Amino acid sequence: MRKRNISLKSKVEIQKIFKEGNLIRFSNLNLKMFCKSNHLIYSRLLVTFSKGFRGAVKRNRVRRLFKEAFRKRLELSEGRAVDIIFVISYNRLNFTYFGIESLMKSLVLMV
Repeated sequence: MRKRNISLKSKVEIQKIFKEGNLIRFSNLNLKMFCKSNHLIYSRLLVTFSKGFRGAVKRNRVRRLFKEAFRKRLELSEGRAVDIIFVISYNRLNFTYFGIESLMKSLVLMV
């Protein structure tokens, strides 16, 4: 099976998701999620950060953790294709892979 491109890259599509997508806030994590169903056969993901999130190494690590957890949870969302944008706004959080994976599991079941 070929590796699918799971990243959102088009500026027009990203702006459309911000305007028309459903907003879910996680106040205890300082995390926002925008989701919108798409017409493709696979789901896509974008992880973005606010200006206050300092440190490129930490940003890239959190982004990699979110993408890997998203890839592992794709089998739960079979038949439903959604575009998801995570906006992370606080730097002092300690994101672990298992915490992100449990968050993804609950989100995929909600969407």
